[in-house]
Formats: sequence, structure tokens, C-alpha cells
Amino acid sequence: MADKRRYTVTLPDHVADAVDTHAKPLGATPTEYAADVLRWWFGQGCPPVSHDEIALRAQKLAQEMAKRVKPVPKDLNALALDPQETYFLTDDTLVQKLLTQLGLPNLFARAAEHDEARFSVAFDNHPTHWITADYFKGSDQVDGNGLAFSAYPKSSVTRKEMLEKLQAEARKMESKTPFNFSQIPLFAAKDFSNQTPTGTVSASGKR
Repeated sequence: MADKRRYTVTLPDHVADAVDTHAKPLGATPTEYAADVLRWWFGQGCPPVSHDEIALRAQKLAQEMAKRVKPVPKDLNALALDPQETYFLTDDTLVQKLLTQLGLPNLFARAAEHDEARFSVAFDNHPTHWITADYFKGSDQVDGNGLAFSAYPKSSVTRKEMLEKLQAEARKMESKTPFNFSQIPLFAAKDFSNQTPTGTVSASGKR
């Protein structure tokens, strides 16, 4: 059993009166009731209790997230991704470069036929990663249009987990076809997927 610590706190009269009022019917002392309140707070995940604490936690979270974001290597190559890293890129020029490296320079050529649409294709036969490529068109949001490239390491993300993520995205897109894996032609002659190959399927729909 963990050692217990004692705290001495000073409360305004109206707060102390409220503690007394709620403790008495339970047959508890004010100290015991205050301890129950703290245990409840802990059980709720230690939520912030003041505006200052909310602001401080937000600042710390932003600092931690900034530490996790790594600069994109200038020589990033889609054929040689770090097997342990997750990638999410939205720079159109870089994404187009990666798609070209994978032998898919015209992956979203048919997007020109639509005024408003989202196209998304996932690939399972990259040597180290599950790859998804997205194209957004017709959004009225700032930076809402263009290309996106995601790569999830097979070393830490299972096929089942990736399929669940893709199926959830397909539902959000209101796709009329099941979201399944496609094949990167560059690797078609080799089996990097470690599973039975699936058909080539892409999902599309309005945002």
C-alpha cells in the first residue's frame, strides 16, 4: 500500500461550510470528505481546475508537440522511408515528387473531371509502410485543396488497424465502394505486403 501524505489547506468560510454540509450526512469528517473530492479529481484524470492551469497545460502540450515534429529531410525518398517513422505531408510539390518516385505521377489525373471531390488511394505493397495518397478539390477552406501523403510503419501498425482507419475514412467520405488496398505497380512483381494481394480499389467522394 502506498504511503499517505498529509496536506494542510486553508479554505474560505463558504467553501469550508459547503464541505461540512456535504460531509455530515455521510458520517465523514470534513478532512475525509475533502480527501474523497481529491480522489474523485484524480479518478477523472486530473482535469485542470483554473483558467491559468488550462492555459499552462495548453502551452506545455504545444511545446511537446513541437518537439515531436521533425523537419522533412531534403533528400526524402518514398522508396527508402525510415521503417520506424510515420509521415504526413501536405506540400503539393513534395507529395507529387514522392508519387513520381513511386511510379504514380498521374495518380489523380481524373480529378480534373470534378469541381468538388476528394480522392483517396491506399497501397499495401510498399516494403516498409502502408501508404495513403489524397487529393482534395473544391474546398472553401484555407489550405483545404491539394495533395496529402501519409505513410504508417508496418513495424508498429498492423494491417487490421490500417484497414479500420481506411474504412472509417471511407465512411466519412460517403464512399459508395469499400475502401481497400491498391498495389503500387513499381512493387507489383515483389510481395512486400505479407498477405494475400487485394484488388486495386480507390475511393472518391465530395468533401
